[in-house]
Amino acid sequence: MIRRSHPALGRIRELRRSRSARDADGVFLAEGIHLAKEALGAGAEVETAVVSPRLATSAEGLALRRELERSGVPLLETTDTVLDSLADARSPQPVLLIVRARPSTREQAIEGRGGTVLLAVVHGVQDPGNLGTVLRTADAASATGLVVAGEGADLRHPRAVRATAGSIFRLPAAVSRGDEIFPCLAARSIRCVGTAPRSSTDFTRVPLDGPVAIFLGGEGAGLPPSWLGRMDDTVRIPLHEGVESLSIGAAAAVLLFEVRRQRAALGLFSRGG
Repeated sequence: MIRRSHPALGRIRELRRSRSARDADGVFLAEGIHLAKEALGAGAEVETAVVSPRLATSAEGLALRRELERSGVPLLETTDTVLDSLADARSPQPVLLIVRARPSTREQAIEGRGGTVLLAVVHGVQDPGNLGTVLRTADAASATGLVVAGEGADLRHPRAVRATAGSIFRLPAAVSRGDEIFPCLAARSIRCVGTAPRSSTDFTRVPLDGPVAIFLGGEGAGLPPSWLGRMDDTVRIPLHEGVESLSIGAAAAVLLFEVRRQRAALGLFSRGG
């Protein structure tokens, strides 16, 4: 039973609070039974698991512990109180993993899981939870990948990882800080469709059944004007009078599932597109 002062726990505290530490080590934290199961199911490389006695209080927890042991994951055992002090989640968690990230290039995120390209591109998202929600939504809508552009939140932040609900282990995601995403999309004849509140085009009136990248701007600022000028189409989501905007997660759901709806209507829908 390791104590609060153990060096491994000090490293976890640093990974929780520091993006540079996560980037330098190429790892992130995944908290809770659900994310641990998702990580193992996806074949993620788990560096270490920290567990507390709380894990043994449920059949699901006991089964997870056996699976971690079968997978050869090193287990560090500590008290419930110490593990609670390490976690970012508000509710107590019985397990915390250090997971090695699988870096994806822009090209890998674009090609993603195969099928007709449906790429989600988010620019300047500041809240880690919102960023994780978009990734989860993109996964649910059968997007092929996600690109995080502009300065903003870290997809490996504990809150972002938790908000993905496991999609971070399935959907290829890449970071692209500049505007180099555009030549990559043009080379593949991928249509760029961006959200713009002042657009006169309803999102349902744009054909989205072909290869497409859906661009979503961050909270408040939206997409930069220079990016809007490079879109093949800009669209708006009609809102009830008095409502200024949707959250980026809600906007992502509306647009990405519209792509899925249009493709299904044409008999084009598959797991990848």
